[in-house]
Amino acid sequence: MKRSVLLALLAVCSTISLVAQTHEIAIKGKIEGIEKGRLYLLARSTEERTDTLGYCDFKKGKFELKGTLAEPMVVQLMVDGFSGGFTLFAEPGVTYKSYLSDNESFYIKGGVLNENYTAHMRLSDSLNMLISALEERYDAMRKAKKFRSASLVNDTLRREREKLRWLTNRFLDNNDNIISAYTIYSNIVMRDAGLKETRNLYASLGVGAKKTQYGRLIKERIERLAKTDQGAKAPDFTLADVNGNEVTMSSVKGRIKIIDFWASWCGPCRLNNPALRKLYDEYHNKGLEIIGVSLDTDKTSWQKAIEKDGLIWINVSSLKGWKCETISLYSVSGVPSLFVLDENNNIIATGLRGDNLKTFVRENLE
Repeated sequence: MKRSVLLALLAVCSTISLVAQTHEIAIKGKIEGIEKGRLYLLARSTEERTDTLGYCDFKKGKFELKGTLAEPMVVQLMVDGFSGGFTLFAEPGVTYKSYLSDNESFYIKGGVLNENYTAHMRLSDSLNMLISALEERYDAMRKAKKFRSASLVNDTLRREREKLRWLTNRFLDNNDNIISAYTIYSNIVMRDAGLKETRNLYASLGVGAKKTQYGRLIKERIERLAKTDQGAKAPDFTLADVNGNEVTMSSVKGRIKIIDFWASWCGPCRLNNPALRKLYDEYHNKGLEIIGVSLDTDKTSWQKAIEKDGLIWINVSSLKGWKCETISLYSVSGVPSLFVLDENNNIIATGLRGDNLKTFVRENLE
């Protein structure tokens, strides 16, 4: 067979294979309280990107939304112009029935994964309600100094908590798929887990879960956090100072360099500034440099805070707030957030404050 013909056949086979792996899903139902509008089917493909898998316009609250999936995915149903949404464990080739409402009567029915997850959440919710009631009862008895009765309630509370942990662990063990990956990822985000904890939680996933949409998102998070972990080369950036002059981080010289993410509206940041100023005054001549990266969006507020707090070091900002690309580069999820670099721009410490920061700087400069 000629090579050109063979390549053409391979291309056709490849296309057929890709088409065969993609299946349509349909979601039919009613939206309570909204007469007409547009309904979107969304799914996260990366930590920063959400894709639209399909959409439909609806009238009189009724809709039929279709989309295509190549694998089971966690998707969101969202009405255009409204916040929030409805989560669905969607599987290729499945039709779902739904009733969307802003109260607890809403439902989305269909699919093995979705039904399994919904049943587990109903059981978990009932146990959590029982645990909350027992906690209130225990606190009331302690307050009334009924310590014997409180002890008995505490024993029951301990058993119910253990029961919930056991049920959750068994459920995750029995679902080496997107369910366990999504549950672990949600826990990671809720706790804003660091690199070590995220790695440990990812390692706890089964092979099947790691291959899913949210298994990939956890892996992406690990790769992102590793870029600013201790020992990594600090991501370079260029931002403008208060006078509009561009400053490139790697061009700033210093035996020890501190990158301090802060904002004029951040109370803890402002409270920490006097200690940072004192540290700078004491060690700047010995090789300490500080680059303050502000999350402000208002230049006047930023400048006033610099002047009032006496921040005489390098201060830069994109004035884009949380949309600043440098924030993403350093995986900053809250301020203040601080990174300590050596003279070669390697990250040698993170998160230090107060006496711990002073001790670290002194030991590395003296």
